[in-house]
Amino acid sequence: MSRALLLLGAALPLLACAASDPTLPPAALADPASHAAEAAPAPLLQAILRGPTGARAVIGGHSLRVGERQGDLRVLAIRPRSVLIERQGQRSELHLVQPILKPSR
Repeated sequence: MSRALLLLGAALPLLACAASDPTLPPAALADPASHAAEAAPAPLLQAILRGPTGARAVIGGHSLRVGERQGDLRVLAIRPRSVLIERQGQRSELHLVQPILKPSR
C-alpha cells in the first residue's frame, strides 16, 4: 500500500500541470489584444463650452470642436446638453449629467 501512495504522490504534480486552472478566464477572453477595443472605457462628457469662436465639448479632459478627433472618437455635433460622437464605427450621444443642486427661483 505504501508503494501505491508513493507512486500516487509522484504523479500528483504531473496531473496538476495537465489540469487547467478553473479560475482562469476562457481562452477566447484571455487574448487582451483582440478585446482591447471592447475594454476601452466609455467617453465622459464633462462640459459644453460656447464662445465667439463656436462650441467646444470637453470629453475625457480634451476640448474638441465638431469634426475633431481624440483617438478613435470623432465629434459629429454639439447640442445644448449633449454631443453626438462616432466611435469604432458606431454613433452615440453623450449627455451632460443633471446638476445636483438646482438654482432657486
